[in-house]
Amino acid sequence: MLKTSLQSTEDESQRMDVEKSNVDEKMQILEKSIMQLHTKTKSIRDDIINHASQQKTIEKSSANLIKQTKVAYEQISKKEVEIEDIANEISRVRIDNLNTQSQNELLQKKLDDLINELKEKEKEVEK
Repeated sequence: MLKTSLQSTEDESQRMDVEKSNVDEKMQILEKSIMQLHTKTKSIRDDIINHASQQKTIEKSSANLIKQTKVAYEQISKKEVEIEDIANEISRVRIDNLNTQSQNELLQKKLDDLINELKEKEKEVEK
């Protein structure tokens, strides 16, 4: 009876050893899976951080471009005002030029009239 009990215990012990080795094997597989999961998780976190950083950089670049565009539009507006002012000044000078020509023509006509009048009076005096 002791022999059968001992044999039974040894059989049970061997089964337990096999079970233990199976559990150890499964434990190693689980540990590997956990390590892989941690590695993948870290990789995903790093990707998220990189994407967030890129997004922030893009947002800053976009804001800078908007500022530069506003400055460019302001400069364009100032130049347009300057062009209008210069065009107005050119128009004023042309009008002044036309007025001066008109006055010169009137004065030339008066001079011609006066010269003719003087010539007529000289003729009368000679007579």
